[in-house]
Amino acid sequence: MWQSGALEEVRRLAARNLSQTLPVMRAIGVPPLLALLRGEVQVAEMIERWRLDTRQYAKRQATWARNQTGGWPRIVTRPI
Repeated sequence: MWQSGALEEVRRLAARNLSQTLPVMRAIGVPPLLALLRGEVQVAEMIERWRLDTRQYAKRQATWARNQTGGWPRIVTRPI
């Protein structure tokens, strides 16, 4: 995402002076990139925050999926 222009995209969002409570402004990666643009963090810290946010989101998704599929029968496969 970094190489695909995430910083420029967040820069354009910031220029629109949108409310920080909007979902787009709370999306994964946006708050750390905003902090970088404001000079509050360095690139290394921004990347670490981005990674942590992504990991936490993935864990929440896994927990949600596990709770939604708890009654499903498990299929155990063996290598051929």
